[in-house]
Amino acid sequence: MRFADNQIWAIVKAQWRGWLNQGPKSVWGMWIVYLIWYGFAAFLAWVAATVLPEIKDPRRLAQAVEAALFLGMLYWQLIPILLASTGMSLDLKRLLVYPVEPSKLFTIEVILRLSTGMEVAIVLAGVAVGLWRHPDAPWYGPFIFVPYMAFNMFLSAGVRDLLARLMSKRGVRELVIFAVVLVSALPQLLLMMFPPERMRGQQILRFFDDMPVLPLPWTMGARTAVGDGAWWAAPVVLLWLAVGVWFGYRQFIAGLNWDRAEKPRPKKEPSARSIAVAGWMEGFYRLPSRLLPDPLGVLVEKEFRFLSRASRFRLVFLMGFSFGLIIWFPLAFREGRQQGMLAENFLVWVSLYATLMLGDVLFWNCFGFDRQAVQAYFAMPVRFSTILFGKNIAAVSLLFLEVLLVTLACTLFQIKVTLDKALEAFAVTGLVCLFLLPVGNLMSVRMPRPTDPSSSWRNSNAGKSQLLLLIVYPLLGIPVSLAYLSRYAFGTELAFYLALAGGYIIAGITYYVAMESAVEYAVRESESTIAALSKGEGPIGG
Repeated sequence: MRFADNQIWAIVKAQWRGWLNQGPKSVWGMWIVYLIWYGFAAFLAWVAATVLPEIKDPRRLAQAVEAALFLGMLYWQLIPILLASTGMSLDLKRLLVYPVEPSKLFTIEVILRLSTGMEVAIVLAGVAVGLWRHPDAPWYGPFIFVPYMAFNMFLSAGVRDLLARLMSKRGVRELVIFAVVLVSALPQLLLMMFPPERMRGQQILRFFDDMPVLPLPWTMGARTAVGDGAWWAAPVVLLWLAVGVWFGYRQFIAGLNWDRAEKPRPKKEPSARSIAVAGWMEGFYRLPSRLLPDPLGVLVEKEFRFLSRASRFRLVFLMGFSFGLIIWFPLAFREGRQQGMLAENFLVWVSLYATLMLGDVLFWNCFGFDRQAVQAYFAMPVRFSTILFGKNIAAVSLLFLEVLLVTLACTLFQIKVTLDKALEAFAVTGLVCLFLLPVGNLMSVRMPRPTDPSSSWRNSNAGKSQLLLLIVYPLLGIPVSLAYLSRYAFGTELAFYLALAGGYIIAGITYYVAMESAVEYAVRESESTIAALSKGEGPIGG
């Protein structure tokens, strides 16, 4: 037993040393981001601790706790999938060579699932405090949150391993994404079926009162927490915990065996259809070399070829296209009618959502996929500014391709898209993109980090990167907001496009200055850049 504990401690210690070796600035940046983000979760916990004691009706109290448990489970299980992020998890390929029992690895994996649901744990702590302050709630009730959180951790571990295997198979990956899109659209579909403006508060409460009590984990957990007298509620939660343990461990072992048995796929004879598609793609790949001079055209062509084969890029490209349509459509169009500004600028909203989704693979860390091969950029007789400019051209081209596909999809689904709105979407997206490029160039050379292109899911970003993104994203919306304010104030399209033109001028100057700074830093710190992109993530990814 002591030997197994030493194994777990050795893995955790190795990861902790890896974090510390990133440098004090990275560690401080990480803790600042954590303070901001989890501070907001603590605020929600304070609200729960304050509001719950004021609810006198036992039925309403149970419904409030049930809603908190249900939303917490949705956040824990779905948000990492919607963001294509797995949080921290074991890198089994690095650990399989060591004599560690699978049960010990599974224990660490389950504990690491807290990295995707720590916010839920903080909020549930606030709910527990609120129940303890409630005069009618039993003191032992909130302790049911412990097995409920454990159930979510085991379930999250199993879902992660299951999706990791499914996402590795071409063809199945697209079906999985489509299924996730449908699940993510359920809240919007419910809003379409039950519009809030048609349902008054009493109708909503009556709707929940008429729902049958099912032995679901969040329902039974809420009934146990408020002490409504159902003696069998707590055993049902424990039964769900046993199901979660069984599911999580089974999927983990299947993933462990899958990693061990992973072999190169046998080559198949190409069919006539695949040959035709390959010929069409080859024409697309060769387009930059025909339009741009060498070596710029070759560099852009290389980016097109590489990104189209990277699982990570294909995933976020498809998510930015499909999620945007399905998530925003029910909010913008209810019962076939437009709902104000959101429907009027539907194409713009979806395009900006796709821009944010593609930011991690196209802008913020443009050398991440190159990893150790980035040393070739410093050895080739090509100016580094040309290399960076080629990556920027590829990023802008792929982003505009995404916007074009969104426009075609809107037309296909008979969503009214006029030529003016299409031009507006491209203009607004282009302005945001032109502001993203200089910030992304600086981040790519100052905070490079290796990224596995074969992994569809990403782990958590570095602390400094997250801190900058929290600051940058709101600032990027200022020029676009000023353009729409100009349209509102002057009531003309000319004012809107003049404001956009002013934003383009400022963005162009910013891009030129940032390019010089990024190139100068990259050349001066080339060795540190190569070293940062050459190292692995350690036994725990993220």
